[in-house]
Amino acid sequence: MADTPDDRLSPKDVKLEDNHLKRMFREHLDSIYFGKQHLLEFFSEIEIIASLQQLKLAIDELRSDTHKQILQMDDIYHSIHKAPTKISILGMKGMTLEAYLSVIKSGKTPLERDVFILFYLQIIEGVEVTYFKVLKNLATAIGYSNTFLNEPFDTAVENKILFEAIYKEYIS
Repeated sequence: MADTPDDRLSPKDVKLEDNHLKRMFREHLDSIYFGKQHLLEFFSEIEIIASLQQLKLAIDELRSDTHKQILQMDDIYHSIHKAPTKISILGMKGMTLEAYLSVIKSGKTPLERDVFILFYLQIIEGVEVTYFKVLKNLATAIGYSNTFLNEPFDTAVENKILFEAIYKEYIS
C-alpha cells in the first residue's frame, strides 16, 4: 500500500529525503531531455507546414536552441555522473500529435495553420519553462548548483516570448 501523507501536514512540515529529491531531479531531467529530442523531429515537420518566412526562421532558431539545450543537459548529466535514462514522454508526444493533427486538418488556410502552429509552440515553451524551473528548484534543494540551468531556462523563456510576439502580430 502506498504511503499517504497526514492530511494535517502542510508543505513546510514535509521533509523529503535527499535520495528522493535526486530521483525526482533525474526523472524531470530525463523527461525534458527525451522530450527535447522528440521535439526536434516535430519542429522539422511544422517548419515545412509553416507558410510565412518569419515563422519558418523562428522555428529554425527554436530547433537550433533545442540542440544547444540538449548539449547543456548532457553537461548536467556529466556533472552529476549519470547518463540519460529513457523515460516515457507520452504527454509530450500526445501534445505534438494533437498539434500536428490540428494544423493539417483540411480546410485551413495557410495563415490559420500558422496561427495553430504558434499556439502549440507557446504551449510547448510554457511546459519547458516549467520543467526548467522545477529542475532549478530541485537542484537547489539537493545542494546542486542551479546555475547550469540558467541558460536553458532563459532560452525557453525567450522562445516563449518570441512566439507570443509573433502570434500577436498574426492576430492583430
